[in-house]
Amino acid sequence: MDVSVVIPVYNTEKYLPVCIDSVLAQTGVSLEIILVDDGSTDSSPCICDKYAEEHDNITTIHIKNSGPATAKNEGLLLAKGNYIALTDSDDKMEPMMLHKMVNAGYNHNADIVCCNYKQIDEQGVVSHLNSTNQLYVLNHEEGLIHFFSKDKIYSQCWTKLYKRQMLRDNNIENDPGLRTDEDFIFNIRSFTKAKITVIVDEPLYEYTHRNNSLAHAFFKENISQYIDNRNSRVQVTLKEVQNETKIVKEWSTVHIMMYYNELLGKVALFPEYYSDERIRKILRFIRGNKQILNKYYSQCGFSKTGKFLILYLPNYIYMKYRKTKI
Repeated sequence: MDVSVVIPVYNTEKYLPVCIDSVLAQTGVSLEIILVDDGSTDSSPCICDKYAEEHDNITTIHIKNSGPATAKNEGLLLAKGNYIALTDSDDKMEPMMLHKMVNAGYNHNADIVCCNYKQIDEQGVVSHLNSTNQLYVLNHEEGLIHFFSKDKIYSQCWTKLYKRQMLRDNNIENDPGLRTDEDFIFNIRSFTKAKITVIVDEPLYEYTHRNNSLAHAFFKENISQYIDNRNSRVQVTLKEVQNETKIVKEWSTVHIMMYYNELLGKVALFPEYYSDERIRKILRFIRGNKQILNKYYSQCGFSKTGKFLILYLPNYIYMKYRKTKI
């Protein structure tokens, strides 16, 4: 079997049939679909069961609500395909996505195959149309640099196929219970083990951006846990790149600062956290890597002014400044 498509499902009854149908419409590949109902309270469980009854290559399992990381792990345990896709239940695949990616994987013996995507918001506005429509074959170091710099490789799992044997050989799975940052942590563990990465730089996946998605809602209601999750992501990164080359470590630091910058923007909405020790530690990390910040400030998401202010303003004043930018 070519591909196992694992789809964690939580309360997406409105979008789920379109997602599943888009996978069933894939041509030129043999596949199975594993639907993991993560304790949904809408009609999603019934939809999953109905598809499993009607299609021999669809399996549904139901678990208590544990978050997407745990749901994906349950699906990974059942997967039998040569490659594994991790797909969000409110998105969809273009008809030739798996065929193009699997062929590229087989042709180059790739451990990871990546594609590009297009983004559609709830008003139907299409964005992220930056594909080159080229094929890129990367060695281990090149794959990591592209991943950390977000150069045609993105943090999400849904734009990728993973060689199942590579995941099994290295015991790669999601951190159980995580509700944010799980994709990046899974990917950093995968890319540090991948020998060959192939990019099929075409928009083969359709991601729908929703303001009320799980990730968007989670940080507003659980900002302290969100900070902890982001810090866990950083610790995993630092551990995984210990034995990598100097340029990979440099780009990993750029990536950390990129996402610390994003986190500071979210924390700016919560003045009671401005003096939190975790936030002070983040600011110390950025200031402690001044040379890298000066070199890559734009890639980290800072303007020239923003770069200067984060380096020299007192913590509390800087966070108040960030609130004015929201």
